[in-house]
Amino acid sequence: MKLKKTLSFWDVFAIALGQVIGSGILVLVGIGIGFTAYAIPFAILLSAIFSIIKQLPVVFMGSAMPATGGLYVYCKRVLGPKPAFFFLALLLVTHILIALFALGFAEYALALLPELNGKYVALSILLLFYLVNLFGIQQAAAIQKVMIVLLLCGLTSLIFFGILEVDYSNFTDQEKLFPDGWRGFALACVIMSFATGGAYYVSELGGEMKNPHHDLPRAIVYSTLLAAFFIATVSIVAVGILPIEQTANKTLAEVARAILPPALYTAFIVGAALFAFATSINSTFSWATKSIMIACEDGWLPKGLAVVNKRFNTPHILLTLLLLMGSAPIIAGKEMPYIIMLGSGLVFIYDVVPLLAAYYFAEKLPDVFAKAHIKFSEKTVKIISVIGILILLVQASLAISDIDSTGRIMIVGYIALVLVYIQIRSKHQRKVTAEQQAQNAE
Repeated sequence: MKLKKTLSFWDVFAIALGQVIGSGILVLVGIGIGFTAYAIPFAILLSAIFSIIKQLPVVFMGSAMPATGGLYVYCKRVLGPKPAFFFLALLLVTHILIALFALGFAEYALALLPELNGKYVALSILLLFYLVNLFGIQQAAAIQKVMIVLLLCGLTSLIFFGILEVDYSNFTDQEKLFPDGWRGFALACVIMSFATGGAYYVSELGGEMKNPHHDLPRAIVYSTLLAAFFIATVSIVAVGILPIEQTANKTLAEVARAILPPALYTAFIVGAALFAFATSINSTFSWATKSIMIACEDGWLPKGLAVVNKRFNTPHILLTLLLLMGSAPIIAGKEMPYIIMLGSGLVFIYDVVPLLAAYYFAEKLPDVFAKAHIKFSEKTVKIISVIGILILLVQASLAISDIDSTGRIMIVGYIALVLVYIQIRSKHQRKVTAEQQAQNAE
């Protein structure tokens, strides 16, 4: 599949940072405070370390063989088509998490204009960025860079006015740090791992980058580190000024109202809060269709779904399906914590597959492994991959333990359906692959 190489480092960095920083600061910090109170900055830093460990093998593969739909392509080339589609099928359903960003946007919009209808606001912001991405990824990337600058300015204002007002004695009291014990802290790490771990999805855009071997690894690592700094610093302000009951499971609007002058409060809600969620929504629309396009070419899904608009070079049918998927939980009235844990349970399961691909990378593709822009030994990649897999398994078990039996049945049932579908569809997929190989031979 040939898409235009239009994305610079700063385009990709902005998309990656927007994917990470949005919901992590504005909604998930409050939910994390509900789990572990004043230990939330430590949970964020630990989750960022875990996220970088889990992403390093993917960063390495991206520096060796960047591609459109990168994560799916890495798994396919190393592990084979069936594990690759298993990964993609689980990734596909977790796109419902885009609803989380839209609902967060709506919550902050209501903080300024309480008379608005939250459901309609959430659906409208999804529709807006669906249209932005429908007209081309370059336009989406340009808008993303502007929103990122405004977002970081808004967050900086909150830190500036709040950091000296924090009561730091709360961060040394063990009872205040871990009110729900180590399990509460671990669940906060799970929540914040979702916040700090999204940068590697820009691997999906490898085929549209001007210099992917060099830019992709830097964009993933640098955006994760910068986002972790901002999320952790803002969390200190969020938990350190108001009583816990005013911040636990709440947005940052209450903290911002308490410490910012009225004009700056409005600017914070617009410049930081609304743009944070807008950047996450925009990022998801930018990358989420790429692997599906490749899977359609490979015969796992109907090829007609991946048709690209000739004028704007965008997959309009897949973008429309993503819009519908993100709208479904909003229309159904699902709450954000439920959506997070349900989606995270699947995320931590499917993220194991690319790490398995990294583990076997040198054995399956030794020539490609040797050409990686980042120089890791085979042993180093394997060790990091194993550590990442262990982290994911622990996080998956914690996430699944915090949802109800209906959610667990949904996860198990969906995985079972995917496995059945793979067995049924594999014959057709092999036929398509044989045809592609014959064409390439000609």
